[in-house]
Amino acid sequence: MERKIDKKMFRSVIIYGIGQYYKTIKPELFAQIKPDYLCDRKWDTDAPESFDGIPVISRENLYKLENSLVIISGGAPWTNESIRSDMAHIPGATVVHVDEIIGRQVNITGKMLKKMENKGYYEDFWGNRVEFDSTVPDTVSIIFRGRDNRMVIGSHVTAGSLTVGFGNGGVCVIGDRAEIMEAYIAVSGAKVMIGKDSLISTMVQIRNHDGHHMFDLETKKRINHPADVIIGDHVWIGYRAIILAGARIGAGSVIGAGAVTSGQFGGNLVIAGCPARVIRTGVCWSRDDTDYFNHESLDACLSQEAEMKAFLFDEFPPIC
Repeated sequence: MERKIDKKMFRSVIIYGIGQYYKTIKPELFAQIKPDYLCDRKWDTDAPESFDGIPVISRENLYKLENSLVIISGGAPWTNESIRSDMAHIPGATVVHVDEIIGRQVNITGKMLKKMENKGYYEDFWGNRVEFDSTVPDTVSIIFRGRDNRMVIGSHVTAGSLTVGFGNGGVCVIGDRAEIMEAYIAVSGAKVMIGKDSLISTMVQIRNHDGHHMFDLETKKRINHPADVIIGDHVWIGYRAIILAGARIGAGSVIGAGAVTSGQFGGNLVIAGCPARVIRTGVCWSRDDTDYFNHESLDACLSQEAEMKAFLFDEFPPIC
C-alpha cells in the first residue's frame, strides 16, 4: 500500500542514497513526489551542484534543515540502517523508506500469503507473482528487488528457514513435499527448479547468478550470465553445499556437505568436493533419520520411496 505524502507539510524533501536502487525506482518515486534535494555520502568531498536536474545538498547542510522529509532510497537493509543513523542528527526530520511511498512490498512471507484474499496467488504492480496453496510454510521469505519474477511453491513443502531473493525476470519452482531445513536461493534472469521430495540441509545456497558482473578484460564482453539451475526429484543436498548457475543434478542423487558445483550430473550419484565430482554411482537414499534408526537394509526403512525414486524418475525434470 502506498503511503500518501503531502509535500506541503514539509519545508523540504530530500532523497538520501543515490545508487543502483535509486535508479531502479526513480520513475515510480518521481510520479509520487518531487524532491527538493538529493544527498549521498559519496558527495561529501566532491559534490556536483545538481544530479538528474535536482540540486545536491551536502550532509553538513542537510543536518541544518528543519521540518524535512528524508526519503531513504538504499536497496540493502544495512545501508538503510546506516542512513537512518545519519538522520538522527536532523531536528524534527521525518524519515521513510522509498518503498513506503511507492507501495512496493519487498518482503513477502508465507504467513502473509496465507492471509491474502486471493487465495493461491499474490501479484504486484511490478509483475512479480507467487503461486501457492494453503500448505505454504510460514517460514518462507520471498524478497522482490526487481520486476517480472515468478515463484511457485508446491504442496506440503516444509521449511525451517527459506529465503528466496529475486532480481529481475527470475523463476523459482519448489516441488511438492520438498523439505528445506535452511537455505538461501538467489534468482535473477533465469530459473531455479527444485524437484519433488527433495531434502535440503542447513546453510545451503542455490544461485542462478553470481550477484555481480564479470567481463573479459580484452573484449569487455560479459562472461558470467545467469543460467538455469535444475535439481531433479528426490535429491538430498547436504550441509553448506553451494549450487551455482548452470548446475543440473539428476533425480535421486546426493550432494555432499560443503560441495560446490555448477556442473551437470546424472541421477543416483553421490557428488562431493570443491569443485564437486562423482564419488559413487548407483545409489539411492531414504529419509529415515540416523538419530532414530540404524538400518542395514533398504527393506527396513520406513521411508520406502528411496527404491522407487531410483528407478522411476527421469534423469532431469523438464524446464518449464
